[in-house]
Amino acid sequence: MNIDLLLTSQGEAGLVSDEIFTSSIAGVMYDAQSGQLTLEFGDAEPLELNINVVEDCGNNLLQAHSIHVGAIENGMIAESRQVPLVLQNDPFGGGNYGSFPIKPRSSVLAFENFMKRASSGQPVHRDDLGDETHAGSVLGGMSAAVMQFAPNLTRQRAMEAAPRMAGPAPRAPGMAPGSRMGGGGGGTPPPRQQRPIVPDEDDGE
Repeated sequence: MNIDLLLTSQGEAGLVSDEIFTSSIAGVMYDAQSGQLTLEFGDAEPLELNINVVEDCGNNLLQAHSIHVGAIENGMIAESRQVPLVLQNDPFGGGNYGSFPIKPRSSVLAFENFMKRASSGQPVHRDDLGDETHAGSVLGGMSAAVMQFAPNLTRQRAMEAAPRMAGPAPRAPGMAPGSRMGGGGGGTPPPRQQRPIVPDEDDGE
């Protein structure tokens, strides 16, 4: 498994692997002193990544509370997740070591937006540090802007996007929330106002 750290210009961070993780990642630990990243799993032993984060990239991690984690297989995004980032040896003394500030969540749209905005990064784990064939990016020159999702994530993406596309039905002015319009027993209509009958002038004769 080979893993890269990617960053956006806004300081958003993500870890991208060339293989699907066999266990769900619960969080990521970052040691600001050594620059080492450690993946924490819910049902497996932690994985210490074997390439330390350089100072420029590490400065971005000091401000983050969460990090994206994804996998690219066969040129497609096959896994996406957002998990808490826990700091160790925070130089500012405000580290959140020992607590997860957010809960892990799965959001295909969030990962897609992150990948499109990622502009820099570095390798943080290689199965074989001496193998120069894997020295390059996990993306292998592919553009994140045109990358496709695996079928299961494509369905999830459609489900996430559906509520935004549909949106709530517009409500007519003056209608109370929950009231209905149109036929089909939408409630009793208000009584019509009767106009006063004005007698003709000739009626008195």
